[in-house]
Amino acid sequence: MIEYLRYNSTEDKAVGFTEFGEKLAEDYNNNKILRAQPEFVLNQCKKIGEFIVPNVELTVPPEVIIRLDREANGNQKAVLVCSAYDFYPKPIKLTWMRDDKEVTADVTSTEELADGDWYYQIHSHLENFPKPGEKISCVVEHASSHRPMVYHWDPSLSESERSKIILGAVGLVMGVVMAAGGLIYHRRKQTDFQFVYFHCKQWTVLNSSKSQHLGLQHLERSIMRTV
Repeated sequence: MIEYLRYNSTEDKAVGFTEFGEKLAEDYNNNKILRAQPEFVLNQCKKIGEFIVPNVELTVPPEVIIRLDREANGNQKAVLVCSAYDFYPKPIKLTWMRDDKEVTADVTSTEELADGDWYYQIHSHLENFPKPGEKISCVVEHASSHRPMVYHWDPSLSESERSKIILGAVGLVMGVVMAAGGLIYHRRKQTDFQFVYFHCKQWTVLNSSKSQHLGLQHLERSIMRTV
């Protein structure tokens, strides 16, 4: 069992042990109204623990895109970028493969970058001189998948062909978003939880209906980035 948050009644202070727990602890420690009624808040928030914990452990798979950032020119190497967007939780690993062998030279990667909405993104760059017939792949390891996810770079597609594929995908996603929006609105009316204390209601940001909302937000962000 993962410990997210611990409350010390002697010091009247909350301490977080995970990223999610730290956010809750900071919120509590900086709120004078809440600290004036610690027992009431603690009792109320215990009641929603059964809803919070399963959804905090929710994983969101990354959206991975491989693109050509710079073409080779004379002595200048080409640059490929493997980008993973909108994933949760934070830990992730990106590995470049050439003909099924790991590439470590001429590879630079960013740290996991927080988007500010629970999601993260990361980018890995590979410099190389392209060779005919070689197979380049980006392997992504993340908690959302029990096995590594492999994405292959296809240099045969022109930019116009890629644009057509992207536009087609955007159209499909928009249809899914519209359908999901109606369904989520209907379910939210049925599953919203009401709590006596306002702050505890805020702490249910990851209840079942909100989890569906995160999925919708995930799709909307994909459309904005692709366009």
